[in-house]
Amino acid sequence: MVCSGCGSALSPTLPVCAVCNAGFVVKAMGQAAPAAALSVAPVAAVAAGPSDAFPIPDVLVGDPAERRVRPTLAVLYRLAVGPAADYYTPRFLEFERTGHMEPGWHWAAMLVPPVWAFYRKLWVTGIVYATMPLLGALAVRALGERIDDWNMPFLIVAALLIWLLPSLCAATMAHSLLYRRIRRLVRRAEATSVNAADAARVITERDPTSGVAGMLLGVGAIAMALGLAAPDMLRAYTEYTVREQVSQTLAAVKDVQQKVEERFERTGRPPQQRDELPPSPALWAHMLDELSLNPATGRLRLSLGPAVPQLWGKTLLLAPALDVFQRVRWYCIPIDIPAKYLPKECR
Repeated sequence: MVCSGCGSALSPTLPVCAVCNAGFVVKAMGQAAPAAALSVAPVAAVAAGPSDAFPIPDVLVGDPAERRVRPTLAVLYRLAVGPAADYYTPRFLEFERTGHMEPGWHWAAMLVPPVWAFYRKLWVTGIVYATMPLLGALAVRALGERIDDWNMPFLIVAALLIWLLPSLCAATMAHSLLYRRIRRLVRRAEATSVNAADAARVITERDPTSGVAGMLLGVGAIAMALGLAAPDMLRAYTEYTVREQVSQTLAAVKDVQQKVEERFERTGRPPQQRDELPPSPALWAHMLDELSLNPATGRLRLSLGPAVPQLWGKTLLLAPALDVFQRVRWYCIPIDIPAKYLPKECR
């Protein structure tokens, strides 16, 4: 058998012509068999076309779902991809062979989606990836204006909106998005070229990546999103921390409240002197500047200490009251503490 492109003798063990590199993918009992395919459907010579193009027979032996991948396509893809071609090209050729794209995972696209997209000259994708964190940051700001009690679950939701969800989208779609751009670039180059060498020259005339765009546009978008969201998230985290410290302070005086309750149950009145209460533990020295008892009402007056710098010197009242079952119930009454710093039991 001879090659339909150059007339050279075909080897029965090679899927392509050893001289002009023209060929086709044929499977016969698991072996490459160009001679078997030619015997089933002879191929006429090609008068013109790219040097790497070749005709395929009307009937192929083997899996009919298998697609032909031109030998020079790998070279053109590598030139179009540029950096990290060893990583991307096998995946793109697999997309060509199977005829469809599949989700993957890309760490760089996950960590810094807009930087990766702009670096790879995916301009529309980069704009979308840059906009998603900005929209998430604006959503966080809008929610923050309506929510006084920013707790840890809300902070986690904010992080999801700003970073995690956009990053997951970018990481799973990175291979497919870049493949579509590279395939479009290669097809455009081949359409304007007379052969594979000319197409390769057209592809190499343009830089496959843009580090400047990645740094300026990608990093700028991330900085803008952080600039919008960081002040609100920092304020929310500070308020959350203060509320937790106030809750710890209230928990530290539980023994004193219990002593007041026991005295109410026995005598029907609160302790009359401060020494009737449990001794102050060392923890109070940091949490409280002063703990005083009102002998008439049993109220405890807590002057907050340096453990909560934002509330140092401010006051909380813990007031006991008897319910219908003659059981003591405590009410937390803030004197000069903003509501945003108060735990739920003091609101």
